[in-house]
Amino acid sequence: MVYAGHQFGGFSPQLGDGRGLLLGEVKDNKNNLIDLHMKGVGPTPYARQGDGRAVLRSSIREYLASEAMYHLGVASTRALALFDSEEIIYREGAEPAAMLLRGACTHIRFGHFEYFFYQKKTKELDELIDYCIKRHFRSMASRTQSIIKMLEKIVESTAKMVAHWQAVGFQHGVMNTDNMSILGETLDYGPYGFMEAYDQKWVANESDYNARYAFEKQPAVALWNLNHLFVCFSKHLSKTQLIEILSRFEPCLINHFQALISAKLGLKEKHKDDLTLFSNLLVLLEKEKIDYTNFWRNLSQMQDADDKAHLILMFANRLDFEAWLASYIKRRSLEDSIWSQVRLEMLQTNPKYILRNYLAQRVIEAAENKDYRAFEALIKVLEAPFEEHEDCAHLAIPTNTEQKSFCVSCSS
Repeated sequence: MVYAGHQFGGFSPQLGDGRGLLLGEVKDNKNNLIDLHMKGVGPTPYARQGDGRAVLRSSIREYLASEAMYHLGVASTRALALFDSEEIIYREGAEPAAMLLRGACTHIRFGHFEYFFYQKKTKELDELIDYCIKRHFRSMASRTQSIIKMLEKIVESTAKMVAHWQAVGFQHGVMNTDNMSILGETLDYGPYGFMEAYDQKWVANESDYNARYAFEKQPAVALWNLNHLFVCFSKHLSKTQLIEILSRFEPCLINHFQALISAKLGLKEKHKDDLTLFSNLLVLLEKEKIDYTNFWRNLSQMQDADDKAHLILMFANRLDFEAWLASYIKRRSLEDSIWSQVRLEMLQTNPKYILRNYLAQRVIEAAENKDYRAFEALIKVLEAPFEEHEDCAHLAIPTNTEQKSFCVSCSS
């Protein structure tokens, strides 16, 4: 599959699945067609003189992340099988090779449209548009109206995906247009990360020298990417039509994000000051470098308005947090809800377990020695991240100072 892409802001006219093959489609148990795609198969027409293989390290990271995201409720590709190998390949150093079989509703990216548009392949671009409408965005409307409906759905699914990233504290790391799915599925897990100590400016990818894809920038980058996708439709729709569709992104993102945050806070009704309540909390979390996931899990454990000692102990500046907590409890009192019932709902919204980088690295190091016990233990909790798993509670422990020095790059 050939495609182009805006990579870190610069345009690359020809990319493609250099080490990947789209094998075909199968029907799942709901009768939906799913793409099967193998990464690391060897040289393809788009391997660009590379060996076309994938390292075990990156294959494990993608397997773990895609399954973690799916079970957190985030739209994502899925991992189906991992094949290790005796072959040694070279990246920064010598590493064992592997192949990953994954599934997705589609592997069509923004970059597919960019390739045909900038190559001036009008016929092929039209064929791709018509295929996508027929296969993924079924519409009985006119062609123009069908294109409008397709782009509206792409905007909506992208907004929902990124809102969910921000809510769970996930950073993709490489939000190039060639890594954006037209169906809003999280695609291509490379130097990603899950938020630990809260930091809006956090960058998971050590290769992102200018912090282009920092955590706080992900919504803006998604809109930037959509804009470049829409350029490819400039001969199909007017500028006014394209701008109107793009203008839907921000309200959709905000509405979906607010719904997710309300659920994390245990709030069912909408109040005008709810986002302020949330923003004030983030200021406190960032100031004291509080673990994002553990804070939400501890908040979920509150039995009633007086059950707050375990939360207060997380903060050095207890007076500021107690002031926020008083505002939160007052906001909860505005709703006719039962604390015990809301607690159960929050525990199914705020996970106990996320894929922390140091945990992934432990799994990789063991697997490189043919030991997959750590992999099996970690995947067990990632597949049920909202459960307690008392025997695996150590997998919910935040990264320590030594482990925080671990960085992830694009090399795979």
